[in-house]
Amino acid sequence: MSNKTKIDPTVAVDLDGDIGHGAYNRTVTVALPNVTAFNNDKRLSGGRKSPGQKKEIEDYIKGVNINPFISSHLDMTSSINGALDSITENYALLEEFAEGATASVFSARDRKLSRLVAVKSLKLGEGDSTEIVNAFVTEAKVTAQLDHPGIIPIYGLYTDDNNGIYLVMKLVNGKTLREYLRNIALNYRTRGIDTFDEDALLRKRLEIFLRVCDTIAYAHHRHVIHRDLKPENIMIGKYMEVYVMDWGLARVLEEDGDNRVKISGTPRYFAPEVLRREELDLRSDIFTLGLILQEVVTLQPAVGGNSEKEFMTNIFKGDLEPIEHQFYRKIDKDLQAIILKATAYYMDERYQTVDEFSEDIRRYMGGLSISARPDNFLTRILRRIFG
Repeated sequence: MSNKTKIDPTVAVDLDGDIGHGAYNRTVTVALPNVTAFNNDKRLSGGRKSPGQKKEIEDYIKGVNINPFISSHLDMTSSINGALDSITENYALLEEFAEGATASVFSARDRKLSRLVAVKSLKLGEGDSTEIVNAFVTEAKVTAQLDHPGIIPIYGLYTDDNNGIYLVMKLVNGKTLREYLRNIALNYRTRGIDTFDEDALLRKRLEIFLRVCDTIAYAHHRHVIHRDLKPENIMIGKYMEVYVMDWGLARVLEEDGDNRVKISGTPRYFAPEVLRREELDLRSDIFTLGLILQEVVTLQPAVGGNSEKEFMTNIFKGDLEPIEHQFYRKIDKDLQAIILKATAYYMDERYQTVDEFSEDIRRYMGGLSISARPDNFLTRILRRIFG
């Protein structure tokens, strides 16, 4: 039986802090817990076969390749060709609005185009190794090369008189998916879930999640695995723009190379094979997306525990939380099946591509049969009768 995390109904959510389970959702490099792997996900009921479905016309736009360079491999190096321009000559820094361990983020105004932008400034102290700078530059280059509506546009790298380094990007006015989910849970807790239309809000949350899936599907097409997906790294704009942020741990998967790397990321969102020190795989991102989907649906974490070690131990053992709504709303069995397939312990039992995953969600939202839970004779008849 899972050790379910208890949520104190008297605690208010602080959107500016790290109260509750969000306090542990930081990106780290970790040592593995000393635990023995279980051979199954306790929630799984066994493998399921995909249903026979009529073929659909392939979306023609997927075959369009206007620019032959779009599918080329990304430059993941930290080298920069030429000198960087001055940040102060090109941008007027306005105010700091976010701060992390290694960088601060400012709003700024483009001196030539008058647009507002975000400027990420790397903190450099005495004795800092070049590793931090190299990672900063690599993140900038990877993000700039991933040209998709769900990825923040990068405007350039700059320096100053003290050899500092600055990354200039689009300024997004919005909140993270973590803040969005906390706001919903806070309102349900304080005003009662029956005050709201949870069915409509769930559909809206699923639409947001599908945009995340589309972004990751594009990255996987470019052979890039994100490695640090979590609600804190998903930004929702004021006009419902959805961006996947923080590509600092992204890696290009090599077809003929060794894809083992140092274990880094957020412990609550690791895939089991990452903790088993197996090679990176695109399906590891799918597992993490499944964990996020469970949070989107249930409004509570998919991985229980009170410490990073407990998170990793539970994932390593395949001991995920039951798919139960925090506020006791019934969750459709088809939606549960989609979550279970995405978060299957073994990669071969998961969705093999993000497109397959998102297609099942779209079919579910359209009232159609899904591959994760094929229709039997009775359900096929009922779908035909009730449409």
